[in-house]
Amino acid sequence: MTQQQLSALSLDQLHSLKQMVQGEINNRADDMRYTLNRGDKVIVNHRKTMGKKFIVVEIKRKKAVLEDITNRYSRYNVSLSLIERAK
Repeated sequence: MTQQQLSALSLDQLHSLKQMVQGEINNRADDMRYTLNRGDKVIVNHRKTMGKKFIVVEIKRKKAVLEDITNRYSRYNVSLSLIERAK
């Protein structure tokens, strides 16, 4: 959707679009929670962690605790919606 198409929508339409997008993000995070296991190798879709791989230490309701592969003392709490399986 382009900026011009977005500006043509009414405020109510924008609110419903926002709710649909947020719902889809939450669904994908839930799917990730049920497919992840401790010890899985993952990457994080964030600019500060580009090129790094992590190991899943713990899976919480909305976040996961990840440990950097190269530095075992670095742990991060990361939103499930940012996590992707490493290839």
